[in-house]
Amino acid sequence: MHILTKIFIVLTSLLSVALVPLVMLNTASDETWKTKYSDESAKVKAAEFAKDAAQRLQDSAVSSAAEEAGTLRAQVEGLKSELNAARDAELKVASVLAGLRGELDVLKSSNRVLAESNKIGSETTSLFSKELSDLRDRLVNAQKDNVRLDEAVATLTSENEVFKASIRQLKEELKQTRDEKDRAQARVTQFVATVGDLPSASAAPGATRDVVAKVPADRSISASIVGVTRGADRTLAEINAGSRDGVQPGWSMMIADGNRFIGNLRITHVDVNRSVGAVELEDPSARGEVKAGLRVMSRKGE
Repeated sequence: MHILTKIFIVLTSLLSVALVPLVMLNTASDETWKTKYSDESAKVKAAEFAKDAAQRLQDSAVSSAAEEAGTLRAQVEGLKSELNAARDAELKVASVLAGLRGELDVLKSSNRVLAESNKIGSETTSLFSKELSDLRDRLVNAQKDNVRLDEAVATLTSENEVFKASIRQLKEELKQTRDEKDRAQARVTQFVATVGDLPSASAAPGATRDVVAKVPADRSISASIVGVTRGADRTLAEINAGSRDGVQPGWSMMIADGNRFIGNLRITHVDVNRSVGAVELEDPSARGEVKAGLRVMSRKGE
């Protein structure tokens, strides 16, 4: 027999031996496999059902998701529109804010100018108030001064009227004095023609040695007699006016008691603030005597 045949026979025997247990095992496990197959088939069907259910759920979920996606897309588009509108509004707000900032800067500058103006206005108002108060005080003082001046003017007017009346009276008395002087001069002339020339002043007993030539007054002044000295041959009067007042030796000043003419005072000696003169034309019985307190006056050119 060929070796290959032998090998084939051996292998067939071995295969038969090996297959018997397998056949037996397969036969034993066939039910098991059927059972498993049934179970697996049920599982497959259940899995297919679950798959179908899952597919349906997935389709439903996908549909819902698609719808939600559409809604979300619409919302996104709306949000994009709103975002664009918000951006536009933000740009407008930024523009308005920039304008407001510019206006705020202008307002701040205006406020600073206004504050300075208010400060200047307050200072000006304070100065005006002070000046107004000063002007009011000055006005009150001026009114008081005006009242005093009115009173002084009224007094001066009254005194002026009195002085004018005094001047008129003095002129009348002066005229009377000149008439008396003319009459006395006529009597002296008649006496000289009848008796002869009078002795000179230096030869007359008790004659004064301080006779001064008459000098016209270069100004009009008024003074008071402060003292009177009476002698046997003359009467001297001292007045409270001197060289600082312009009094000069030789002046002939008129002595008055109010409006009444008393006599003349021929100035003979002049000091700084005192002057002494000889009384002339005194007539105590007719006009009154010269005494302290009476006024003496000079008139320019006389």
